[in-house]
Amino acid sequence: KGSNSVALGLNPLELLFNPSKTSFKVQNLNENPTLPYPPSTFDVITNSLSVDYLTSPLKIFSEMHRVLKPNGLACMAFTNRCFPTKVVPIWKAPFTEENHVKIVASYFEYCGEEWREVGVVDV
Repeated sequence: KGSNSVALGLNPLELLFNPSKTSFKVQNLNENPTLPYPPSTFDVITNSLSVDYLTSPLKIFSEMHRVLKPNGLACMAFTNRCFPTKVVPIWKAPFTEENHVKIVASYFEYCGEEWREVGVVDV
């Protein structure tokens, strides 16, 4: 847990009871993809299990770049499970881990920002 660990998401109860956060903000990124933080705010951004539901991923990845400090780290965590009726269509065609990695990598590549390095870690 960092000295400032912010959680942003849809469910206020989940956010409230998240023990790793120091503050939280309820926001639907599909309705408002602008992150409510000034530039160069965070050392690390973690997107846990929601990258497959983003309807404006390029805007959000650009926003992540904006709010990261120089040499900051953006981590996208996703699994081979989802709500098929809620994920964006590209996530299902084909529904493979390799394709999901390629999709997320393309969000980094085509968001209009220059990310220093994009890599994959299977955990």
